[in-house]
Amino acid sequence: MKKLAAGFLAGAVLMIGTQAIGASTSLVGKTIQAEYTVNVYGKKLAVPAIVIDGKSYAPVRAIGELAGYKVSLSGKTISLDEKEAATLPSLADRNAGITMGPVPTLTPDSAAAVTKGKIKAIDSKIDAVVDNILSTSSKLKADPDSGDLKDKLEQYKAEYADLLQQKDAELQK
Repeated sequence: MKKLAAGFLAGAVLMIGTQAIGASTSLVGKTIQAEYTVNVYGKKLAVPAIVIDGKSYAPVRAIGELAGYKVSLSGKTISLDEKEAATLPSLADRNAGITMGPVPTLTPDSAAAVTKGKIKAIDSKIDAVVDNILSTSSKLKADPDSGDLKDKLEQYKAEYADLLQQKDAELQK
């Protein structure tokens, strides 16, 4: 009888231990089955998304920062908070101490450099507008009834289309 009780008790302990191990949801030590490139509004993220056990996992920091959030890690908690708006110097501050000299004559090489510079400037404006689109889109998901956010998003999309046309015009030169 004692052997039967001891066997029953040992079996119960083993079953409970096996169930506890099976209920674990940790991904530590799991094998990555695939990696995927993540594009957000045409911007390729440097960090790929991965697939583990048939589920895809996206890089929170890269996507959060691209969407305009401040991403922080505290213990085992990832936080996405809105960034503080950067203050830009006024036009008068930026132009203080600037003096104009003679206007240079453009050569074909310098004209190409000017066009290249314009395209680079347009690209940086496009990047800023894409960041604004991502940020506004994520805010709109949190508050889908906000008319102000919808209007802002449409303005940013129109600005994006206008910048693409400007870039195309510069490339045609």
